[in-house]
Amino acid sequence: MKLETFFENFEFLTDAPNAVAKLREIILQLSVKGKLVHQYLNDEPASVILKNIEIEKENLIKQKKIKRIDSLPAIDFNNLPYAIPKNWEWARLGSLVEVITKGSSPKWQGVNYVEDNSGTLFITSENVQNYVLDVTEPKFVEAKFNEIEPRSILERNDVLMNIVGASIGRTAIFDRDDVANINQAVCLIRFISPEKFIELRYILHFFNSPVCISFMFDKQVDSARANLSMGNIAKFPIPLPPIAEQKRIVEKCDRLLSICDEIEKRQQQRQESIVRMNESAIAQLLSSQNPDEFRQHWQRICNNFDLLYNIPETIPKLRQAILQLAVQGKLVRQDPNDEAASVLLKKINAEKAKLEINKKNRAFKEQILTEYVNAPFEIPSNWLWLKVDDLYDVSGGIQKTPKRTPISNFFPYLRVANVHRRRLDLSQLEYFELVQGELERWKLQSGDLLIVEGNGSENEIGRCAIWNAEIDNCVHQNHIIRARPIGHNSQLFTLLFLNSPSGMAEMRNLAITTSGLFSLSVGKIREILVPLPPLAEQKRIVEKCDRLMSLCDTLEAKLKQGRDSSEKLMEVAAKQVLTA
Repeated sequence: MKLETFFENFEFLTDAPNAVAKLREIILQLSVKGKLVHQYLNDEPASVILKNIEIEKENLIKQKKIKRIDSLPAIDFNNLPYAIPKNWEWARLGSLVEVITKGSSPKWQGVNYVEDNSGTLFITSENVQNYVLDVTEPKFVEAKFNEIEPRSILERNDVLMNIVGASIGRTAIFDRDDVANINQAVCLIRFISPEKFIELRYILHFFNSPVCISFMFDKQVDSARANLSMGNIAKFPIPLPPIAEQKRIVEKCDRLLSICDEIEKRQQQRQESIVRMNESAIAQLLSSQNPDEFRQHWQRICNNFDLLYNIPETIPKLRQAILQLAVQGKLVRQDPNDEAASVLLKKINAEKAKLEINKKNRAFKEQILTEYVNAPFEIPSNWLWLKVDDLYDVSGGIQKTPKRTPISNFFPYLRVANVHRRRLDLSQLEYFELVQGELERWKLQSGDLLIVEGNGSENEIGRCAIWNAEIDNCVHQNHIIRARPIGHNSQLFTLLFLNSPSGMAEMRNLAITTSGLFSLSVGKIREILVPLPPLAEQKRIVEKCDRLMSLCDTLEAKLKQGRDSSEKLMEVAAKQVLTA
């Protein structure tokens, strides 16, 4: 692809999520390779710039205004990252500057920040963003001009670079007249007469280009925290164009990067708009007060489906809406011929009595139908609100202790990492020894509902799935709570509810927090309110929900495939442009 064709189709290549970031990389790569603007024979070549800089530097050294930088290695022309135009030159960064030094804090210990600007402006790595010096929340220290380390006093047009930690390589220009100091995480780079020889924004574009970023990370000093040394920064090889071309590069580069910013802003606004519309449409659907209102809101979603669900980010909300509609009794029609949930409850009570659930030293009591005043939402008339304890035998798992080692009589053992929302991951299992009688007590049975009591995260609390006897003689740890259905097979519907927005909210509300960590106990899980529809309706709900979830999976995969195709197209275009 020719460069002209690339820029003519600039906005057509931005469908992929990383497209704008990739476009920025391409622009910067082209700018520092001499492919962004035309070269002109009448431009004063960069070799003249280097000679003039050297003359001026020697004069400053003789006047004792600057110190001579340690000798730099000659450019190895056989080991350069790419070829440059004939009137450009490769130069070590140290040969273009007066000084390269990192900052320092004021000399004395116990220095304090001051609230007003009566002290000295103190620049840290947090202030140095890519291209921008962010001093919206400036810091000032109790220091006077003569108390600051001279090498870290800033002058206008100094280039600042972060040299420590995750922000390594971020660069900005100090474009202020304040008396300011920098700390040890920031490097000061002061060019010789930039108004005559160097366009500073060209230097910023180079520092932000992939080739320079790669070089920076190659030259990091090995230590507990990534950092750049002053010596390695001075050795940076910089491709230097004629000053006239530097200005043309900066003008075009800035214009194209500005277009990238606008495209990114429009994409972000469009995505946020779609997400808001989707959330509003779903909220109206879920809050429908009658069937006619429900049909009206559902039809609105259907009419705008291609708009609302043309980005993968809206699919999770659709899944959650399907689950919520399912457990509210709005996903399928109620059939008056279905056996009511109250009849099912009588069967469950009879089974409880039969199995003598009162082994826990409490007399068995038949569950009396109760109107729960704190029920999360209204349910159909032939449904019931019950507690998990009314429907399931709930118990914790086996405690793993250091004495349990896989020596002889060992069995598969489910951990929290194996249980996810509506699925199990059995790719990695642990085994440990059981003593006599423990397997019979703790062995999982097909149909058991497994609930994670907590992993500290509010969003992950109550993860649950159903055990379908995938592995023989499997037990579970005490952080997984087992709910075994008694006289019914409603666990698939209960699973839908616990993974629905209402179910997850119910579990969060019941969670015990210690030091900001979320967890559920066996007792709390027994108290969870769950809706119980007639068994026949449960089956219809689960079947339809599974079908709709499968459609969501297909739609999400299609959208992601489209994005992948866009990313590949961008990669191909980038390769063609950069190698042209």
